[in-house]
Amino acid sequence: MGNIELESSGEGDNKDFLHNLLIEFINETQDQLNIVTPKIDEFYTNELKRIAQKGIPILLITTDRRLLSKPYQKIYDELTDSPGISVINNPNVKYLLVFNTDKAIYSGGALDREELSQSVLIVTIIKETAKLRKIAEIFSAMLPSFMR
Repeated sequence: MGNIELESSGEGDNKDFLHNLLIEFINETQDQLNIVTPKIDEFYTNELKRIAQKGIPILLITTDRRLLSKPYQKIYDELTDSPGISVINNPNVKYLLVFNTDKAIYSGGALDREELSQSVLIVTIIKETAKLRKIAEIFSAMLPSFMR
């Protein structure tokens, strides 16, 4: 019991719930961090670069660069040039998933601080080992065959 939680984010007392949860989760990760997001803003890019500098590998699946608007293309280029961060393209990414071996956070939206604060979202937090393995399998299926 208690291995899967549902929370709301974006309204009332929970206005920044998802943002705060993600920052805490990213900073607590001690092993590889896996992320699926349609786009990423400068704030989260800086957070990921800081974590990667600590030696924690980051595997990021995001939308193809050509499908991003100009400001997000610049951020995409910055991420691809960052040591410790591997960026994989998938044009079908429409959700936000951040996970490691201990926990997964799933929601709509993207790693964009402003977008998260302006959206009402349902956040699913998963700590159950069997479900985390299933999430890792789904994540792996999104990777190119040479990376599986």
